[in-house]
Amino acid sequence: MSVDFDVQAAWLRRFTADAESNLRAFALRLKEAMPELVTISESKGFFSKSAKITGVTISLGEHKYSLTLENARLTATIAMVVRGITLNTKTLDPAEWFVKLGEETQKATAHAQTLSQSLQSFMAS
Repeated sequence: MSVDFDVQAAWLRRFTADAESNLRAFALRLKEAMPELVTISESKGFFSKSAKITGVTISLGEHKYSLTLENARLTATIAMVVRGITLNTKTLDPAEWFVKLGEETQKATAHAQTLSQSLQSFMAS
């Protein structure tokens, strides 16, 4: 998947304009699409009635992609996790993080399609 500069810039502008509501929309959409792979972080003030989404983590294979909002600023990380142990964590520019997440989900989708085709071929035999 090749994402050009314009797409990266569009994502960054969108999140910069209203990071909190865009993070919420993004996190909820991911949770709906991949409920078993997505964890949403929330915080609730002492007198607040509703929780505020402060981050989202997507677990894909040995990688955890995390996007958090701290002091109206997005922080993006990718952690390598093997058998529940985090081996390393890299902080990236959010635009680059979106590109890497897109590439990783594209690979996972292609793998799932290949597996599905193999199963269908086996069942048809």
